[in-house]
Amino acid sequence: MSASVPDHVIARCTDPTCGLRFPVPVGDPRHGTCPRCEAATTDLATCPPPYPPAPLPEPTHGVTIGVLDNIRSALNVGTMLRAADGARFGHLHLCGLTPAGDHPKVAKTSLGAELAVPWSWHPDTQQCVSDLRTTGWTVWAIESTPDAVPLEAIDRAPERLALVVGNERAGVDPGVIEQADQVVYLPMAGAKTTLNVGVAFGIAGYGVRRLRRLAS
Repeated sequence: MSASVPDHVIARCTDPTCGLRFPVPVGDPRHGTCPRCEAATTDLATCPPPYPPAPLPEPTHGVTIGVLDNIRSALNVGTMLRAADGARFGHLHLCGLTPAGDHPKVAKTSLGAELAVPWSWHPDTQQCVSDLRTTGWTVWAIESTPDAVPLEAIDRAPERLALVVGNERAGVDPGVIEQADQVVYLPMAGAKTTLNVGVAFGIAGYGVRRLRRLAS
């Protein structure tokens, strides 16, 4: 196996009153200057790209897709595209205000996942979910409601599952929640009551993937 080409180097500021230690991309024009105090830096070590671990065997049954209901942040959309790629989603339906997968700001966090995960845009989340249910998809909305079930209490995922996440402030559209076969929430152990929507989507996606593997 050939050696990996270094991707980043670890540098340290030469000013003893600063001493900042930080990574910098190879070839970055700022290489050699401390971003904190602008003194000269010295290179300490190289950081090769992460070695990709061997993927787990795919679950033998079931397909998961995502429905993004009026997600305003293109960065969150990029995060969810990347999580969808990692958890092997079959498709993402981008609805309402959600930026399309080819939005330039999406690529900042998707890092190419917008090219790997099939996606489509729809003007109306409620209609999108209605169409999915008509064609045999089970719908889970990720939301906190009085009758929501914690994801960790579920022991089996449907064969064809659509996971819906909602707007960063308003949550999932009430009309979509009414259509959902199940409302699922992620328990919070700290002071805050919700997670960032991109983080929640990734946790739920990998949780469903684990359920499928256990059932295989």
